[in-house]
Amino acid sequence: MISSLQLARLCGVSQGTVDRALHTRPGINATTRKKILKMAERHGYKPHPAAQELLGGKRTLVGALAPAQGSIFFMDLMNAIRQVLIRSRFRFYLYPFSDEADFLEAMDDFAARRCAAMVTVPPREELKLTRRQTAYQPIITLLSPCRGAPTHFVAPDETAAGRQAVEYLWHKGHRRILHLTYDRAATAIRDRAEGYCQAMRRQNAAPAVRKVTDDQAIRSAICAYRPSAVFCHNDWLALKTIRALNQTGLRVPDDISVLGVDNSPTFAALCPDISTLQYPMIAVAERCLAIIQGRADTGPVDRFEIVERRTVGRVHPRGVEPPRP
Repeated sequence: MISSLQLARLCGVSQGTVDRALHTRPGINATTRKKILKMAERHGYKPHPAAQELLGGKRTLVGALAPAQGSIFFMDLMNAIRQVLIRSRFRFYLYPFSDEADFLEAMDDFAARRCAAMVTVPPREELKLTRRQTAYQPIITLLSPCRGAPTHFVAPDETAAGRQAVEYLWHKGHRRILHLTYDRAATAIRDRAEGYCQAMRRQNAAPAVRKVTDDQAIRSAICAYRPSAVFCHNDWLALKTIRALNQTGLRVPDDISVLGVDNSPTFAALCPDISTLQYPMIAVAERCLAIIQGRADTGPVDRFEIVERRTVGRVHPRGVEPPRP
């Protein structure tokens, strides 16, 4: 691939003439334009996107930040956003950050480039951003909001997702529903648990939320509560729960049903049997596009959808209690 200067030299014209030919501007005759376009095609010339932005005054680069470790869910979510944005001719650069310091440094770098927008999964809840980081482009945060300078927080109704999970399991005949989640501060974690508690109380049932860190904690929580169904914060935790149950000789869903959340494409390809709630990735992506294009960002994002597979069953008429380890 050649530069515009090299193309100009090959054609024996100035760079300005090349620019007029490539962008159909006046001030160039048809013969010269045809010659330049033919030479550009022969040598595979493509205008530099950054130079095009400078000349045209339209920014197309969207910077994205997501944790390098933790979950393929973040990568699948960012890929859904990327697919929606590139159809509207935006460029999408994803930077996987390792920690908070790395995140803030990357934010400064993208801010200096004055992108069309930044889409971020913050390393922690309520992280404070500076005016310098948010002055020249909209900042869109996913999963957890940031504070300080104004940003756009895009997320589905996580509280509704918690209620929806209980309603689905209740419809299947489950009355003792345990919610397993993580011991960290995050809007999605807190709101899903709150929705679960609301739905359980609505059914005059006592909610039971347990924060677990490993297989032993999962087994202990199940042994203590003795549920017929476990609602897990996400599909990864659902997978860990199924493995922990299998280690104690319990069968899923014959003895205990397990429901997850997310159904990200990569996870679903690896573990296609887990019943789950579909995270509305495309709806989130379209909301991000609306913000970037300056359209309204208000109104609810689409609800989660139940994906019925093999890990949730109906309660046995007599009820089945798990044996104690």
